[in-house]
Amino acid sequence: MILLYILTGTLSLLLLNDFYKRSFLKPFNPSAVSDDFCIIDIRDYISAHRSPYPGAENIPLSYLSRALNERFECPKEILLVTDDKRGAKIAAKMIKKKQNKPVYYVQS
Repeated sequence: MILLYILTGTLSLLLLNDFYKRSFLKPFNPSAVSDDFCIIDIRDYISAHRSPYPGAENIPLSYLSRALNERFECPKEILLVTDDKRGAKIAAKMIKKKQNKPVYYVQS
């Protein structure tokens, strides 16, 4: 009986953890209009310069925390331009702490 409770609890925690991971970062649907988003390019300066994303503000991931504290205010949903999903997850966590808005990402 105790084993059943332990298994149920563990399964519940795993499901909640999976739900939490999916809830703060969503892939970008290309059919959405870019005017509905504040676009942040979290790639480094060189990558952003070589292949710019239209309408994006380049704030590298290492400077994002400072930019969110100092100057970044956005009334819209947020779209992250990134090289990899790992960086997008880190940025989405930072943004969710400051602003409770949906965060989407696109890899370029």
